[in-house]
Amino acid sequence: MNFLFPYMARWKAVNWTRYHQIFTLLAELGHEVHVIQSPPQKSIETNFQEIKIDLPENLHLHEVEINSYIWNQQLPLNKLIKKGYYSFKSVKKVKEIIKRYNIDVLFLYNIPQYPLLKFSSCLKIFDFADDYNAMLKHELGKFSNPLIFKIGNRILNEMIKKSDLTFAVSQVLADSIAVNGNKIYVIPNGVNIKESSWGSGQAIREKLRKPIVGFIGAFEYFIDFELILNTAERLTQYTFLLVGTGREYQKVKNSIETKKLKNIILTGGLPHAEVIKHIDAMDICLNVFKKIPISHGACPIKLFEYLSMKKPVISTRLDEVKNIDTGFLFYADTEDELVGEIKKIIFGGDLVAEYIEKGYSITKTQYNWHDIAQKILNIIEETRSNKGFCR
Repeated sequence: MNFLFPYMARWKAVNWTRYHQIFTLLAELGHEVHVIQSPPQKSIETNFQEIKIDLPENLHLHEVEINSYIWNQQLPLNKLIKKGYYSFKSVKKVKEIIKRYNIDVLFLYNIPQYPLLKFSSCLKIFDFADDYNAMLKHELGKFSNPLIFKIGNRILNEMIKKSDLTFAVSQVLADSIAVNGNKIYVIPNGVNIKESSWGSGQAIREKLRKPIVGFIGAFEYFIDFELILNTAERLTQYTFLLVGTGREYQKVKNSIETKKLKNIILTGGLPHAEVIKHIDAMDICLNVFKKIPISHGACPIKLFEYLSMKKPVISTRLDEVKNIDTGFLFYADTEDELVGEIKKIIFGGDLVAEYIEKGYSITKTQYNWHDIAQKILNIIEETRSNKGFCR
């Protein structure tokens, strides 16, 4: 099959997303994948911090021509305006690629892409990967308005109605978007189990004081860095290894300097293979989010990456995480709980080993990208056949 994925960022970026995993696998399985990417942007967001990445032979990148003057301006509500502008300018490119490359499947994932649903020659998928209203509220800030949320929710519902298939990354999100009885397929995040063989973290461990408590991911508003830093302040004999970057990076760095914390290591953004090595170096991994709506609906990729590397994981109590957990996670919402769970794991013995093995087994069998990609293909094939899209 031929897939078209209009991406709202740069493909060769630090942030290795759900879509990088899915479409890389589809390309490796022999399908043709065309990705439209937005122009480069001077941004502290990980989606625009570019690195060198080798692409599969069947994965092709396309650019959209836009007004560079507008694109490079720092505007009020900069992120929202540019997403809308880029999606609007993508319409012509999408039409061109669908026709030129005989596209079978158009894969969309955000509200600004609503205009792209007008193309009827291919099967259209809408992937509900985040709580968009919660994200919109944060991005709008002081400009938040009930009318805007009402419009956003209406567009979301229309996208679900007009799509041939709707996926949701979590059961929490799926339960929130039932529209006229439309079936929602839960397609969770996962991990490439082969990543565990990408390299050892021993060289990293040798440079740091043990035990090592680690976090990987975007430095964004939904991560509870205050909880992590306050815990590190109480456990000065432990090393806290924080891997990643993002809009909150400088704020976190400033807090570390203000608190004069010598036991926290910031790596900045790293290529995905290096991230895996850093996980390997950790003794305990943190899946620590602020308990806000966008967090409760998330299906964190980092969780499965930790588990696939056979690491004990401490998480905040989030709705979807609790749906995933069948008795292999440790939980902490407060400093006291986090300090206690860290110590319990370090001295936990057989109980910790049991959690690790169970988490690894479930991740390997239920949350691996290869099986997830195959599930997506099976659903698409069945839907195309039922709706008459087969060539």
